Amino acid sequence: MSTTKTKSVTTNAKAKQSDELLLVGLDLGTNTTCIQVAQPTNGKVDTCELVPSIVGYTTEGILPGIIPGDATTLFGQLALKYKLHLDLVQPLRDGIIADMDAARDFLVHLKETAGISPDAEVRAVIGMPANADAEARENTRLAVTGIFDKVILIPEPFLAALGSREEDQLVSGDYVDPVCNSLFVDIGAGSTDVCLIQGYYPSAEDQISFPFAGDAVDEMIQESLLNKYPDSQISIAKCREIKEKHSFVHGATTEATHPVMISGKIKQLEVAEAVGSACDTLLGKIYEAVRNLIVKADPDSVPDLLQNIIITGGGSMIKGLDAALQKLLTDEGFEGTVVTSVGEDYKTRVASGAIKAAFQAKERQWQTLLR
Repeated sequence: MSTTKTKSVTTNAKAKQSDELLLVGLDLGTNTTCIQVAQPTNGKVDTCELVPSIVGYTTEGILPGIIPGDATTLFGQLALKYKLHLDLVQPLRDGIIADMDAARDFLVHLKETAGISPDAEVRAVIGMPANADAEARENTRLAVTGIFDKVILIPEPFLAALGSREEDQLVSGDYVDPVCNSLFVDIGAGSTDVCLIQGYYPSAEDQISFPFAGDAVDEMIQESLLNKYPDSQISIAKCREIKEKHSFVHGATTEATHPVMISGKIKQLEVAEAVGSACDTLLGKIYEAVRNLIVKADPDSVPDLLQNIIITGGGSMIKGLDAALQKLLTDEGFEGTVVTSVGEDYKTRVASGAIKAAFQAKERQWQTLLR
């Protein structure tokens, strides 16, 4: 059996000597993954795919014809569609590998979804949480070994800054390059990461990470609604749906209702108080972290830094979050503060930075993955 595998690897390696080279920018997200593919010769992205980061394995006893093609494994939206008949596994937790087998299955699926030929040499720049330790980085390398040929692992906040850079504005004297001087607030599912970007990869001293983010907001909404509507038995999945539709801070909304199934009947629940309270709690924690990093920054860098506070991640979709944070900082005396939210583009921002980094990478920077 081992002999066969050796032959397969050798044959593949020979094929790649004469086949195409492809660059990949990859944002492995806890909830959604973005993969971008480009040829190094044309300087543009040929493929951009967004896939829910979920793998579903069929449960025992499923009758033929229930799962499309009687497949044993489904991914992304298809896995979510047939979730009643699957064991769902999230390959990542807080942006790092949580299940190696599921992660490898998912990565193979991503490669196929992006239309990458098995014979192509694939070099991938992969975003990592800024606070990822050596074990997390090594697990990522192990997960992609045999799937990609060479990799570079780069902190996600730096890639988000690179993805946010407006190349045509770099010659403008008024433009503050986010790669040179910015502060990123990345609100994910399990954690919120606040990070200084000042022209180099951020260190531990340049960031503050805390375990209050999208999942914690969902839990707060659920607790509040269960207290208000004890018969609703509202699930955490339904609370996430409510958050994604109605999230806001600082009284930006006074009324909001959402349909919820209770005892087989649809009822409209008032959710504004629960949603607003949870999102305001998140805002308060973000403000404290941002304030602490601004105070730590070089005083000469602060005027430009204050003009480049950028909110990304799923939490950047919270209505009024950027304006509310800007007001809190301005009221504290941080003059000239400008806070912006990436919004819907957050899903592709890190991958966009990763593909830019792949184009810019020197040969010596690529790490070869042994098969």
